[in-house]
Amino acid sequence: MAQKETKTSDHSVQERAKGRLDVLRAPLGAVFLAAYAASSFTDYPPVMAVFLGTGGVLLAISVPWASGFHKALALAALLALGAAVLTGRFDAGAFFEELPIYFNIIAVLLILSIAGYPIRAERFTAQIRALMAAMTQKGAGVRTTAGALGHLLGSVLDVGGFVLIDVILRRSAPHNRAEALAWAGRGFSFTPLWTNLNVFTVTIITLTGVTYTGLLAVSLPFVILGLAVMLLVAQREKGQIEEPPDTPLNRGAAAVILYPVLLVAAVAVVNTFIPGLSLTATISITVATVVILIALLAAVLLRSRSPLQRLAGETRDSLVTSHPEFALFGLAGLLVVSLEQLNALSPIGDLFDALPAVLVAPALALVTGLGWIAGIHVIPLILLVNTAFPLDGGPAPALWAVAILLGGQVAMLVTPFSNAVTMLSRLTGLHPIQIGPKKNWPFALVLALATAVYLGLLTVLLL
Repeated sequence: MAQKETKTSDHSVQERAKGRLDVLRAPLGAVFLAAYAASSFTDYPPVMAVFLGTGGVLLAISVPWASGFHKALALAALLALGAAVLTGRFDAGAFFEELPIYFNIIAVLLILSIAGYPIRAERFTAQIRALMAAMTQKGAGVRTTAGALGHLLGSVLDVGGFVLIDVILRRSAPHNRAEALAWAGRGFSFTPLWTNLNVFTVTIITLTGVTYTGLLAVSLPFVILGLAVMLLVAQREKGQIEEPPDTPLNRGAAAVILYPVLLVAAVAVVNTFIPGLSLTATISITVATVVILIALLAAVLLRSRSPLQRLAGETRDSLVTSHPEFALFGLAGLLVVSLEQLNALSPIGDLFDALPAVLVAPALALVTGLGWIAGIHVIPLILLVNTAFPLDGGPAPALWAVAILLGGQVAMLVTPFSNAVTMLSRLTGLHPIQIGPKKNWPFALVLALATAVYLGLLTVLLL
């Protein structure tokens, strides 16, 4: 009994400590994002010091509350850093020059988390539900509709789109909810191949040096054909809306559909007219500007501060719950940079250098997929590969870019370590293995075969 009381006491102490630290996360996160924005336009050392300093503090107070995987990653990163210091290979200048890459990813993720603010409004959620009902009345099944919505909403909300779909399915089709969410995940898996609002996509564009239009040219045929086939297969078992929506379909549904497209287009336009600004900074600034303008416009039209208050609340919640982002990418940065200074990544580079040019793309797809399935998050994995084998030196950057993205797509729903599977598991209550590999292995197998064929075709055309 005493032992149980001791454990309860320790748990309450931890919760109080976490609560106190979480209070600091919002103001620290605001300073972190402000320094990130400033560092996009200047390399003034004090700005970068604030950016890395606040990021380092947020990383330190994130790890104790992160998952066991993140704690294991922390141990590996500290061991690698310690080895670099003890062997005399630690170069502080190079270390702090490369670390911002990883903190930049965190900043973009935090900003993208509010990109869906406009369509998370209650009236637009109702319109998504009305849109779903209208599609089923026209003959589309619940699973087909969920797959289409997973792709559309995922382009702006990432895996947060599943939350909206789940809210709608709980009322509209509760008996088909788990299966429909699985199809939403399959539709979402095509998203990173084209949207410039996806951090995985942006990372690949940046590392390979491919233009956004070049990436679209080689990836959209696969997306269009693959998504069409997937939706046709989903349509074999239709399912019906069990509870009709309370709200009639109106022009708000058009806003739901057009908003992701317009946001992606806005980023592309800004990137075209301000080419000197990095794509990550372009995304962050464009998304933040659009969202703030929409909130201000809504406040003026409604003559109420509630839209601004809701935006402030969503932003604060994003900063307070940012433990996984800081733990994963901050620790990945420490690990990869330390391994580079130890020269431990040379064998990977030598392996890719030894391959004939026609085999590099398939090898990149294979490493991406298998590495993610093995538990290495796809973005740190690719940054690690890029450190050993610079991806911007290839004869066909578009080929290498799409190979990495396709390898990630194949693995996304069969690895329990992806954000998509984690979110689906949380929403359905199923174990990650059940909602991931067990349910999606046939889909992944077909994707793997299609990827092999498509990469073969692109290799013939581009090399």
